[in-house]
Amino acid sequence: MLRRKPTRIELKISDLEEYEAVKKEKEAAKNAATKSDPESTPNLYNSKSRMEAVHARIGYLPRPFPQTNIIP
Repeated sequence: MLRRKPTRIELKISDLEEYEAVKKEKEAAKNAATKSDPESTPNLYNSKSRMEAVHARIGYLPRPFPQTNIIP
């Protein structure tokens, strides 16, 4: 395996400004979400059990396997 020298990454002022703008947008969205009514957000733990919520989220439908070895 060949070893190469590390690539130098240079940051520009525009990159830093873009990063700060995106960071502020994410913080504003996060603050808006936390300030919303807790009554308006659905609580999964009240309506379904935790396992049922996980199954619904991943699309798992638990069904019993059919019995194929029935001895008369």
